[in-house]
Amino acid sequence: MSSDPSCTVYIGNLDERVSDRVLYDILIQAGRVVDLHIPRDKETDRSKGFAFAEYETEEIADYAVRLFTGLVTLYNRTLRFGVSGQDKATPNLQAPSMFTSNYPFKSRLHEDVAMSPLPRHAQVDEGSGLKTDEEKMSV
Repeated sequence: MSSDPSCTVYIGNLDERVSDRVLYDILIQAGRVVDLHIPRDKETDRSKGFAFAEYETEEIADYAVRLFTGLVTLYNRTLRFGVSGQDKATPNLQAPSMFTSNYPFKSRLHEDVAMSPLPRHAQVDEGSGLKTDEEKMSV
């Protein structure tokens, strides 16, 4: 992992089944991910339950924490997000209401790139991929 801890986001409460690709596909929605590392046990090669994602700038890292906090659930685990090196997240890191809608929005960090938020409470079930609450009810 890299150089600037203020550009690095800690992701906690990861299930061991979460792949680099699934996590990357979620994290890229906040901005360009420069590096992603999921530490693994040397003997078992199982995930240690956390990861680090480095973004291009400190502003994007802060934005990612605000955007994803309380929103991302994979394998029935709500992921925890924080800027690496900070002891605890500030209480007001909840995403503003505009980020929880299902409508596309423009990022304040990337005015020229239209982005859409994650479905509220997206969840990965074994072998079935991402499902929103609405999709789970229709099955």
